[in-house]
Amino acid sequence: MTIPSATCAQKMLNPRACGAPVSQVRSASHSRIPRLYRCVPLWALSPARSLVRCPHHAYPDLAVENTPESDFSRAIAGHDHEVDLFGGAVAIARLGRDDVDAHALARELDLIAETVRERDAERSGPGQLARAVTAELFDTLGYRGNREHYTDPENSYIDRVIERRLGIPITLSLIYMEIAQRVGLECDGIGFPGHFLVRCGGDDGFFLDPFNAGEQLTREDLEGRLEGHTSDLPSIDSLLAAVTRRQILQRMLVNLCVAYQGMGDAARWIAALGFRLRLEPWNAALYLERGLLHYQEGEEALALADLERYVDSGETDLSPQALRVLDDLRTRLGREGGNS
Repeated sequence: MTIPSATCAQKMLNPRACGAPVSQVRSASHSRIPRLYRCVPLWALSPARSLVRCPHHAYPDLAVENTPESDFSRAIAGHDHEVDLFGGAVAIARLGRDDVDAHALARELDLIAETVRERDAERSGPGQLARAVTAELFDTLGYRGNREHYTDPENSYIDRVIERRLGIPITLSLIYMEIAQRVGLECDGIGFPGHFLVRCGGDDGFFLDPFNAGEQLTREDLEGRLEGHTSDLPSIDSLLAAVTRRQILQRMLVNLCVAYQGMGDAARWIAALGFRLRLEPWNAALYLERGLLHYQEGEEALALADLERYVDSGETDLSPQALRVLDDLRTRLGREGGNS
């Protein structure tokens, strides 16, 4: 991700510097600024190519809500190709700690990509570029899969994965894809059963396993991995199809929900379910899960809202437990029954 230079920023602020109408300059310049920086006043982009914080009181109209939930909603807005995968991952990381510095993380990935380009400037084919990215990430920097503590939530927080150089298949794949994008290597995420992979070079490309130091895999290798699995799996073609950006974020959140459940961390589990519902607002099962958690935590009004949403969803096989809890909540809160 490249931050506009000071000269570029000055032209954006002073249309006369480049002899164009104000509307034309603003429209053209804004489209060139990465989404991550579009809420930042242009004077904050210093000649040193670093980001300088601007107090909101100086530009109150530029103040943007900055909660993990609002950041996640902005990241997933629009069509899937417009989804900010990195921004979504950063918002998810804020479930672990709130002081995640997105700009520092983006710059770290930029520096890795710059190193790949500098060392392998003459390499342009997908295979050569993939080997260069693999060598830098896994051989030089030592990124690796966390086999010892696979279910640790920190494996799903992009900031901690970058800091510790330790992660699980999906987060290591996401970092690989971010570096690849910066050096011009086309990559897609592959939701292979039990183990997320990366495909490089388009539909007819090759597969990589970032959890195993970027091991390159063929279709035959992956078919072999499926041997012994149940016969009700989809076809190999569907298993090796690229997943969407939203599906990648969804899978990260499912991993975290499982981790939080194992830890007994109801608050973060509820927060992760809230993120999942922003991706799947039609998913009645998520309202059921969150509603029962709210009830368990004594948050009766929130539990009632979620469980009423669940029973009003049109599901035909409603959970008996949910109906019992809903009746109890309506009695406690003085609400009349509905579809239950």
